Amino acid sequence: MNSIQRWNSNDRPLKKLREELDGVFQRFFDEPFFSSVSLWDKQSTFMPACNIKEKKNRYIVEVEIPGVDPDDVEIEINGNVMTIQGEKKEEVTTEDQDEQMQVIEHRYGSFYRSFTLPDNIQTDNISADNKNGILYITLPKEKESKIRRIKIGKR
Repeated sequence: MNSIQRWNSNDRPLKKLREELDGVFQRFFDEPFFSSVSLWDKQSTFMPACNIKEKKNRYIVEVEIPGVDPDDVEIEINGNVMTIQGEKKEEVTTEDQDEQMQVIEHRYGSFYRSFTLPDNIQTDNISADNKNGILYITLPKEKESKIRRIKIGKR
């Protein structure tokens, strides 16, 4: 009869497997194909958080863009798609030669968000304001609803 053998504390096969798989995925995403695509590069892109509120006569889109100059943001309407894009630029100062960054958690780079708008938006009256790092986009609704009922005839 075989005795039950236990792993010693230095031999953890699941931990080794996890480390090997982590290495495989890291090498996969570090390949030149992915490093040139900004979607995969966390340092050059970010996606701002958005809230969308509906009120009686308008929608309000709130986009978090702290540290982004409003001049670096573009809002475009193409058909019924609204696109918000811009860039958060990193300010680099080299005044103090003894200073060295130890931790960088701020995100810099470009961002891009698209939203499909409902049919009842007055696209000519859309407005945008920036306050305390929040971009407020006001989308006024049409006064009249475009809902139309179709009568079904008999043959």
